[in-house]
Amino acid sequence: MRSRYYILVITFGIVALVWGAYLFSIQVLDPFNFAHMRRVRYTPNKDIVIPQRGSIYDSKGNLLVSSVLYYQLDIDRNAINRWAEKKDITQAEAFEKTARLIADNCSLQQENVLKRLNSGTKTTSIQISNKISEAELDKIVAAFTKTKMPGLIHNFASMRRIYSKGVLAARLLGSVREESDGYDRETGSKSLYKLAGINGLEATYDKVLAGEYGWKEIVLDANGNRMPYPDLHEKKPVDGKNVHLTIDGKVQEIVENALYEGVEKYGALNGGAVVLNPKTGRVIALAGVSSTDRNTDPGVVRTRSNIPASFMFEPGSALKPLGILPALEHKLVRPNERIDCSTYQVGRRQIRDTHNYGPLTPREIIAHSSNVGVAKLAERTGKVRLYEEYISLGFGQKSALNLFGESSGIFAKLENWDGYSLHSLSFGQSISVTALQLAVAYGAMANGGKMMKPQIVESYRDQQGNVLESFEPSVLRQVSTKAVCDTMLSYIREVVDEGTATHIRMDYISVGGKTGTAEKNIQGSRGYAGNKYNAVFAGMFPMEDPQMVIVVFYDEPEHYYRFGSMSAAPTFKKIVENIVFMPDCQILPYNERLLQTSLVMPDLVGMDIRHAQSNLNSFGFLYKLEGPDSASVVIDQFPKAGISVDKNHPITLKIGKGNNPDDAPAISKGQMPDLRGMTLRKAVNAAAREGLEVRINGSGIVRKQSLLPGSRITKNSVCILEASL
Repeated sequence: MRSRYYILVITFGIVALVWGAYLFSIQVLDPFNFAHMRRVRYTPNKDIVIPQRGSIYDSKGNLLVSSVLYYQLDIDRNAINRWAEKKDITQAEAFEKTARLIADNCSLQQENVLKRLNSGTKTTSIQISNKISEAELDKIVAAFTKTKMPGLIHNFASMRRIYSKGVLAARLLGSVREESDGYDRETGSKSLYKLAGINGLEATYDKVLAGEYGWKEIVLDANGNRMPYPDLHEKKPVDGKNVHLTIDGKVQEIVENALYEGVEKYGALNGGAVVLNPKTGRVIALAGVSSTDRNTDPGVVRTRSNIPASFMFEPGSALKPLGILPALEHKLVRPNERIDCSTYQVGRRQIRDTHNYGPLTPREIIAHSSNVGVAKLAERTGKVRLYEEYISLGFGQKSALNLFGESSGIFAKLENWDGYSLHSLSFGQSISVTALQLAVAYGAMANGGKMMKPQIVESYRDQQGNVLESFEPSVLRQVSTKAVCDTMLSYIREVVDEGTATHIRMDYISVGGKTGTAEKNIQGSRGYAGNKYNAVFAGMFPMEDPQMVIVVFYDEPEHYYRFGSMSAAPTFKKIVENIVFMPDCQILPYNERLLQTSLVMPDLVGMDIRHAQSNLNSFGFLYKLEGPDSASVVIDQFPKAGISVDKNHPITLKIGKGNNPDDAPAISKGQMPDLRGMTLRKAVNAAAREGLEVRINGSGIVRKQSLLPGSRITKNSVCILEASL
């Protein structure tokens, strides 16, 4: 009995030992290469999860740029065939059902999907589309899951940026392109899809907008199908941050429309403008347009340079207020001191003005834009102080915005100055700036000498709108004292009230600024192109407490409009008027503006023409007459009596024969010519040829005429002309 027990134990022991040895050889030694077969059968991999690129919003939360994800949709036709066999239906019926499921849940047509399913070998996978949106994909997946239809394969295909405002802010926002980073060791992917900013804000804030890739571990079988597998790891993607700008979309639109109009009217190649809040440094509008932008595809415009930050120009006389600051700061000139501004000989160079002004105070030097006056004050300031002042104001260096493609401007180091540099720099020559640099410098002057760090981004936020990081206003440096800056503000206000820009004066709000006209430098030389100019105006409002600084410039306007006062200044005025007229503008409340600018239309019907015109002229209305040659009285008027109208709104008077036989007919002499833009001498001569009486306010170039062009002229007509330099 005992022997049988031992035999049984030995037998089971041998069997266990042999079985253990066999398992060891299979598991460890792998003589049949099972591990390779297993690897072939089950392949580990990683799916790359693409992050959503962040959106861009304006300061009011209006969407400017967003992203749409597109997916590639494939169908495994072999899986469909196997399913059809189980359901005992034909392949054609299975394909038709598949096509209907897809077409019912996206924009694809069923016949087109069916055509794809029936193309080529009907047992392989086939791509249906690579333009399936995320919302459409969700519906398709849900439909296939509900009906238990197999064969659906979907992968990320591409991402598209949507610029919801079209060409608005196109150069500022910039554009993106698709890129591949090549093989990535961590993910094992042959390529990583990426949208990369190539210019504009898309490039400046590319890392912020891009986000971070995620991945998911997957296991595929020999047929490439995903296999359910436990404990797979994943890393969730981090979507790009949404960028909220300080740009006000409405103001940006106002500025761009004014520039488009100006570029066309003045025949300029390009136009640019910056609107800045001097109290905070926040950029409210940053616009640049060319004469071809409106007729060009917005996608192409977005690839072009950001003109206000990249285009360099000599500021000309617009730099004079900044050049005088150190002379006032160091008390090198008294406010009431009179400086001889006659033609000034400096070595072999003669500095002169358009007029021989004689003695002028610093205020008058700025108001009349005297080159001689600022050159003499620059001599008192000296090279070192003037150089330090310009460096402090940010010239010759990029702004703190550091926008993609932003220019540093051109400002020579002190050791490279020659004998002409001091005087040239005082009146805006031998230096090139961008509109952005000039706006930041004027902003410091408007803010009591406190230069604020310019900002174009207000905050970064996540996809749910939560603030991740916000940017508060900060002071860069103090460039001058408040007392000196306040003095200079009174000087540039004089430019508009009594100087070279009186034609942009507004009754309802105080503005100040400085015109600039500069010949364009010949590239690669120290000379100038005698027939090419840049026209500039840098200004601010309201002057009691400046809330906005605006710089406007035109590149190569037609010769007639080459002066800043003729082109850039009127555009500045148009921008200010439209901003102040915005219902939500807090600088001057809408009702207050209407109250200050509106007049009640008088009742002129039945009044003889002479008295009617005299009435309109006394209020400063612009008007035109329409009617027969033998007209004597007003028979109708537009707008009607009692209506509140802006005095710059054109009035139309219909004239005809009166009921009173004693009414003397006012015989028509012809039509009113357009005198705007003429010198006063030419305008008076043109009016005299028409037998028209004129009255003149101001001097220089005619900016405004009370009788509108094309109006009837009667023997009693009187036209009031407003002119300025």
